[in-house]
Amino acid sequence: MKFNRKLLFYFYALIVLIGGCSSEKDNSEPPAPLVELSSNLNFEKLWTVYAGGGSDEAYTKIGPAFHNEQLFTASPNGIVRAFNFSDGKLLWEKQLNVQISGGPGVGNGLVLVGSHKGDVVALSEVDGSERWRAQVSSEVLAKPRISEEIVVVRTIDGKLYAFDGQSGMNLWIYERNRVPLLTLRGTSTPVVKQDLIIAGFDNGKIAALELHTGKVLWEAPVAIPRGRTQLERMVDIDADPILVDDTIYVSSTNGRTIAIDLIQGKLLWEKDLSSYAGLGVDYDYLYITDTKSYIWALERDSGHEWWKQEKLKARAVTAPVNIDDYVVVGDFEGYLHWMRREDGKLVGRYKMGSASIIVPPLVIDDILIAYDSSGKMVALRLSHST
Repeated sequence: MKFNRKLLFYFYALIVLIGGCSSEKDNSEPPAPLVELSSNLNFEKLWTVYAGGGSDEAYTKIGPAFHNEQLFTASPNGIVRAFNFSDGKLLWEKQLNVQISGGPGVGNGLVLVGSHKGDVVALSEVDGSERWRAQVSSEVLAKPRISEEIVVVRTIDGKLYAFDGQSGMNLWIYERNRVPLLTLRGTSTPVVKQDLIIAGFDNGKIAALELHTGKVLWEAPVAIPRGRTQLERMVDIDADPILVDDTIYVSSTNGRTIAIDLIQGKLLWEKDLSSYAGLGVDYDYLYITDTKSYIWALERDSGHEWWKQEKLKARAVTAPVNIDDYVVVGDFEGYLHWMRREDGKLVGRYKMGSASIIVPPLVIDDILIAYDSSGKMVALRLSHST
């Protein structure tokens, strides 16, 4: 069965990888205790809503999406909702007869979700009415993307599908050969820019394809499998690639983090630094949560290390996001941790609730939207520090 290629659930993989993938029974470290802060930031809570569970027993990561002053959420039990960004007011909700595992993706008037059984459902952004439905070969864990009225869907069996955004008609299928037998439970979300698709795969490679045809323009290795065991040889690209101008930043499990030129696929720099939680970026730095839950800041142009924050070790923190002069991550105990952008020092902490935060917050202007695994969604604004 194709689904059996995804043998490890996300959290199990986290424990194994923190332990260094060795043969010992249990050498994983306990989560780092919370450190005392010399000062704390003050936060203004603008609103709180409950949007349905953001994860399920399979540790599915489903986060909110922002478009046209609205927030869209999807829960594993099949409910898609739209909220007004300014006050959190519910605008519409739609119950689908599928178990949602990926999404939502938003654009061109559509809200798109994928299911455990390979359903792809397109809803109207205006009122949630169903526009079309299609079928793919396996589970969809990544957010569907849309550009130039073409919907791109990544499946866990290594395929990319393109559908007509108006009709749902299948336009082309791209298949990665030789998907590894053992991979993490997760897939990175493709990046779509105009008529290009950038997608990472479980064999540690990243590829650029033409949006309208699926033709491969170039392919580059992010990591090469090494080691004696299947666990040691995992090189999944589960962290979403980030595109800034004409540079792609991407990281793999048990591999490295690299910067690639978008047009030629040429390697610009590399660093021995692995991640499956994800990356963040601002005008100067690339931020990375590594496999130990260390947070790194690298210079975007060179990959040189600027700072590293180790005090959140083994707390299963999310990808970092930048807001104002701070970098923020969520963790497994429902905390949001705020670090100074200039040096990585921990300067703020906000307890969202008892549920884990497994998707990175959204940053919209000066407002941070956090979403936990119970479906609680909070809008925060930084007021002032003390």
